[in-house]
Amino acid sequence: MSSRLTPVRSRKLGDLVIQQIQEKISLGVFPPGAKIPTEPTLMAQLGVGRSTVREAVRVLVSAGLLEVRQGDGTYVLERHSGHEPLEYRLRRAKTEEISEVRRILEVETVRLAAANRSAADIETMRECLDKKQTALIAGDAHGYVTADIAFHTAVAAASGNGLLADLYRSFCMVFQDFLDTLIADRGVNQYQNRIHTGLLTAIVDKDPDAAVRFALEAMDRTSNDAQELATQ
Repeated sequence: MSSRLTPVRSRKLGDLVIQQIQEKISLGVFPPGAKIPTEPTLMAQLGVGRSTVREAVRVLVSAGLLEVRQGDGTYVLERHSGHEPLEYRLRRAKTEEISEVRRILEVETVRLAAANRSAADIETMRECLDKKQTALIAGDAHGYVTADIAFHTAVAAASGNGLLADLYRSFCMVFQDFLDTLIADRGVNQYQNRIHTGLLTAIVDKDPDAAVRFALEAMDRTSNDAQELATQ
């Protein structure tokens, strides 16, 4: 595999620069102990400015993946995977990897939420759905996505498992940008209103099987939309 990086075109250039360098490290293109390309080379290959490259390197140094040796260059640290924060690992994961792990998390999350939800949890979830409906009517795609993620986060909190809820929140950091793009391209997904209302009803009724069915339908629909977007 080539060590050459591809140009980045996005509002969040720094995140994509970080993602590309992380991917090269993960695949062994930049192996532990290796010196990564110089700053001017990264700028030229990625099509970004000096400040963007420096910020990306700074983040990766803080994450324990890189080490800057003054007067020499920037090197990949040994045993980098043991130091990499989950958020960074998620951002360089393949789409299918994210989908598979999210499916596992989602199923157990809604199942536990149906068993353990409290009255306060139900109220929070209802408020999130109300905000989604308000955003739908207003045509506010970003507000819709924000409320959507808040709803799923509330479902995770209702599971009663703090670790599971934290893992789900980490995944949501990755979903935000992806869903913003998907919703903006295809329009607000009106079918989600029916699915999420059904999911909430199943959780209120303490019906885990129904909750899982609605959760899986929501993920399948999002996956289909994403595949159609990718082929356009």
